Amino acid sequence: MSAAWTHGSASRMPDPTPETTPETAEVFARVAVSRGWVSNLLKSLGHAPDALARFSALGHYGRYGNALSERQRELVIVIVGRGIAYAWAHHAPLALDAGVTEAELAAINAGRTPEGLSPADKALCDFVFAQTSFAGIPDPVWVALTAAFTPRQVTDIAMLAAYYLAAGSLIIGLGVQVEPPEVLAIERAWQQRPRVGDQVVADSR
Repeated sequence: MSAAWTHGSASRMPDPTPETTPETAEVFARVAVSRGWVSNLLKSLGHAPDALARFSALGHYGRYGNALSERQRELVIVIVGRGIAYAWAHHAPLALDAGVTEAELAAINAGRTPEGLSPADKALCDFVFAQTSFAGIPDPVWVALTAAFTPRQVTDIAMLAAYYLAAGSLIIGLGVQVEPPEVLAIERAWQQRPRVGDQVVADSR
């Protein structure tokens, strides 16, 4: 049996380093190009660099490459992550920046679809609440969703929710720690930078 691990700064896992897992350094570099930094969640996967590369690629698509608006993406994410402190610390501010209101966030955090949404946003929220309940999608919810979104968009909504369900499970399972506010600010600033397609435009300053 190996000696007891020393908890790392990102999670209960030892922090991977270029010396202990040199192949991880390349994946971390790709993640930083995609997202502007490497979060504690993704650092915690660094001991399995192939898994990290695949998982982060799906996350990149969900965050930057799908056919939803920024507001709709964040609505999906905060519904899935509402009971996980790490996810809420990351995405409640991003949702506000994307146009989700404090009142809407409060309703979602309480486990319900906010009042006064557009038909499309209501359909999205009702669907994601149903998807993440693991009790099936009621027919009226499906009818409303498919009336408001294209097949591509419905796939993107379901895929994004599934990605963050997986992320939440990893956060809990590995004991991922929330980064300090000054580090979270890096992510918030990155999300506000202009993009071409799914790529952030280099800062010209």
